Amino acid sequence: MEITKRTVYEKVIHERLLSCIHKNSRWKTPKTVCVVEGLSGSGKTTYLLEHFNGNSVFYFSFAGLCDDIAEKVFADYVSEKTVKTINGWKDGFTIISKRYKVILFDDISSVLSSERFRKSFYENMITNIDARPFVVLIKQPTDDLSGLADKYDTIKLDYFSVPEVMTTYPTLSKFDILGLCAVSGGIPAILREYDSSKSFQDNLHDFFKPSSAFLDFMPELLSKYFRKTEGYHYILYAIANGNHSVSEIGKFTGYAYNKCDNYLSALISCDIIKAEKATSKRGAKKTAYRFANNYFRLWHLYVYMNRTDIQLGNQKLIENIVKNIIEREIHKFHLQRAFAYVNEKIWDSSVWASFRIKPNMTYSPQTISEDTFSYDFDAIAKNGDKAIFVKIFADPHENCKRDELAKIRMAVMLENVYYDSRVYIFAKRRFNDYTVSDTVDDEVISLVDVDKLRF
Repeated sequence: MEITKRTVYEKVIHERLLSCIHKNSRWKTPKTVCVVEGLSGSGKTTYLLEHFNGNSVFYFSFAGLCDDIAEKVFADYVSEKTVKTINGWKDGFTIISKRYKVILFDDISSVLSSERFRKSFYENMITNIDARPFVVLIKQPTDDLSGLADKYDTIKLDYFSVPEVMTTYPTLSKFDILGLCAVSGGIPAILREYDSSKSFQDNLHDFFKPSSAFLDFMPELLSKYFRKTEGYHYILYAIANGNHSVSEIGKFTGYAYNKCDNYLSALISCDIIKAEKATSKRGAKKTAYRFANNYFRLWHLYVYMNRTDIQLGNQKLIENIVKNIIEREIHKFHLQRAFAYVNEKIWDSSVWASFRIKPNMTYSPQTISEDTFSYDFDAIAKNGDKAIFVKIFADPHENCKRDELAKIRMAVMLENVYYDSRVYIFAKRRFNDYTVSDTVDDEVISLVDVDKLRF
């Protein structure tokens, strides 16, 4: 299924591009370019070519071209487009800057090591502040553009967020949306293969067909950034299996710690993993390495060591993976995003001013009980007479009905003064009308729908 055009995501990027184009005529620094940045597969090239079209647009990709070949291929291409004899970078940049209003350079990492390219681009691409073209450089996170311009106006394209996927697939249930986001990571190539006329489970089976984007995207992504990918995959496999510190990763892989550090630094620079500060039970601060995208984690957890069997169509294995994703991984993703939402809300000035609870709440189940009554929360944080409670329903069929809401209120009052508390309730489908109407004026309880979550 083709992703619906003009999603919320595309409208935002469209507006940002228009803003850059408008600023082009009044940028104070003459040698200023627009930079569109994002991981491979985020749709940079596709969207820009759809956004800019017509005879006044010049597009050139340096993909697969080394320094020496790139200059000749570029010169030949410009000669063909302009019917002029072009000899090298200087001639090429000079002529296209006069002929075209919009100039797009793609896969620019291929030529960034060439000093001749950098020098010629800087000196000849933009020479007239009043009649300068709108120049867009499409780059990867690791590309170093220094020396090409004096100023860069950057637009970052990310993979689709949860609300953007909801806009793209308006007929899907919120549970299916949550599952699709958990499995695809919001990556357009994977989203395009989702068929909304089929069940989520059937689509998940299709993702494990040999030619699917779900199987191919991760190895292709690493191949774009690293010449030899084996070590990087193994580091990611270690993290996917719950090893988040350098010592744990080193023990799992057998790599020396300095080697692990080098791999991790490279993966962080590519936005594939991120480093987070975590606090141990003893209060010590340490660095934890986690995936920047849930798809990266699922691929290394379920596909990396099983790719041969999956390619051969081992249905028993695939069925087991599909079951694990539906029964475990979607909820893990929901937990992750729910706590990210809660921590973001804690930082909200109004909450922080009165509650002063540090935004590092994590999954830590606690039970409140008295006599025969008991109720489980996914986390509770207290500071003096203030408290925050988090409840995340694991079952997609639960959405906090009347009796459940009464239990939550009772449990909160047993633990803390009710109006000195905040309660965040998360469900995998829309809340029922009674719960919505009963909590609309309740300043303590917040109902959080799937569409409020972000990557």
